[in-house]
Amino acid sequence: MPSPIDEHNATLRELQQLPQFPAIATKVLRVLSHEDGNVREISDLIRADAALAAGLLQVANSALYAFPAPITSIQQGLMMLGFEEVRRFVLTFSTRAVFQASLRLDLLRGMWRHSLACAWISEELSAVCSTVQGRGDLAYTAGLLHDIGRLGLFVLHPREYAALLSEADAGRSIPERERERFGIDHCEAGAWLAKRWALPEDVGRVAGDHHGPPKEGEFDLVELVRVAVLLAGNLGFDVTPPGRSPTLPEIRAMLPHAAQYRFDPDPVTMKSRIAYRLDAFD
Repeated sequence: MPSPIDEHNATLRELQQLPQFPAIATKVLRVLSHEDGNVREISDLIRADAALAAGLLQVANSALYAFPAPITSIQQGLMMLGFEEVRRFVLTFSTRAVFQASLRLDLLRGMWRHSLACAWISEELSAVCSTVQGRGDLAYTAGLLHDIGRLGLFVLHPREYAALLSEADAGRSIPERERERFGIDHCEAGAWLAKRWALPEDVGRVAGDHHGPPKEGEFDLVELVRVAVLLAGNLGFDVTPPGRSPTLPEIRAMLPHAAQYRFDPDPVTMKSRIAYRLDAFD
């Protein structure tokens, strides 16, 4: 587990400069989480945010879904996409909006694509693992938000963080170098941001403890996202090339025994499918 955070750390004070998680997204996600949520109520909330509404229509009409006829209204988009897909879109769009101003930078865009790839991989893994790891939407959320600390550190210190990632230092991990330069690492920053944004507790645990090899005999949501992070790197969706990326058989061996038989993807096909979805969201 990560060490306690020094609340007087200068970097934490800087992280307060980041925008709050969009309030409209929080409202939409809250309504979507209720079984009695209705299309009209959600439609009204989404239409109240012009950027969110335009983004939903753009994605609904993209090649990613290829509906036979154009989607011309938010309500129609909700009916065609379904609540689960809309929840994922709102979460993804809103998280991206927090860092939007800096996404023109190639490195941050690479971090964002890594986070999205981890979200989809986490969701797929949740389908083949025990329900102990949570629903697919929780796995998607945790995968998407696992690196919010790194995104935040880069937005605050783009030159310093880019230099840190480019350093060749086989003796020290990236979190160790982050602590030396910023006083905290991106896991600690992520846990702090998750608490500040009032994100689900499980998501905060993942943001704060997603590095390191999965633990023997234990496989919860944190372990699931750890595997997803390794698999994303294996498929080429890492931010920086890892020193030694585990092979796909090694990664599959980290899953619960029964799940290993249900998860045996062709890496070329999986990489192509994820890249296609990433391009649709860019």
